[in-house]
Amino acid sequence: MSRHAPARRDRTGSLTGVEGLARALRTHEVDAIVGDRDIMVVRLKQAEDELERSRDQLRALASHLLSVRDSERVAIARELHDEFGQALTSLQLGLAWLARNVTPEQRTLLAKIASLSEATTGLIRSVKLITIELRPGAVDELGLAKTLRSAARDFESSVGIPCRFRTNAAGVPFNRPAAIAVYRIVQAALTNVARHARAAHATVTLMTSARALTVTVTDDGRGISRKLVDSRGSLGIIGMRERVLALDGTFTLTGSKRKGTTLKVRLPLSRVVLEPGPAA
Repeated sequence: MSRHAPARRDRTGSLTGVEGLARALRTHEVDAIVGDRDIMVVRLKQAEDELERSRDQLRALASHLLSVRDSERVAIARELHDEFGQALTSLQLGLAWLARNVTPEQRTLLAKIASLSEATTGLIRSVKLITIELRPGAVDELGLAKTLRSAARDFESSVGIPCRFRTNAAGVPFNRPAAIAVYRIVQAALTNVARHARAAHATVTLMTSARALTVTVTDDGRGISRKLVDSRGSLGIIGMRERVLALDGTFTLTGSKRKGTTLKVRLPLSRVVLEPGPAA
């Protein structure tokens, strides 16, 4: 006869005795394990939600800082134009008056006045360029497409790299925040081309489709490296990316030694187009 008695069942069919106790213990262990797993899943979900909230807060902060920076740029540009620019203009007019009233015998003085007048003209031109860089008033006056076309021409004339501009959005009414953001992105991208690309040609495109606005800046230079794209020290790239994220868009920047660098920004059309006013 076996030393271990067979497990007996009670009237309800449940196991009794040692085997029943072992089965019950195993069930409690499984319940405990499943319970711990559920707790881990809940905690992981809470951590993910908290991380997402932190990301949203950081993006909101970055967007706010960009807005504050743009406002400060406008204020500085206004001060340059109203104070420094007017002072230089007055200086130039004063030098012109001196030049008209110098006697022929004072040729040395006349040459000095002419030199100072030329330097003053150069300063006035520099102040004007800085003001335009700080405050892209042309966006308000000309619209985004014409402003980018002008920026491409200015880039070509000042840097010496041929820059082509293409668009199908000449008549699209963009809202000002989006237009400023796109202008700043293109401005930063062309600055990188001038400083780092060693390119022979560059292209800027502004294209709309049924649902999106796509902006690209390409060059045929040496190509940006993935390490530089992902670097925390690439503040210009970080700034461009944050402007795009603030408009719920996508940002890609790729480089190849043979194909140069391509910046591509895609923005939802609903976030960039000026909403029509109420019907009269």
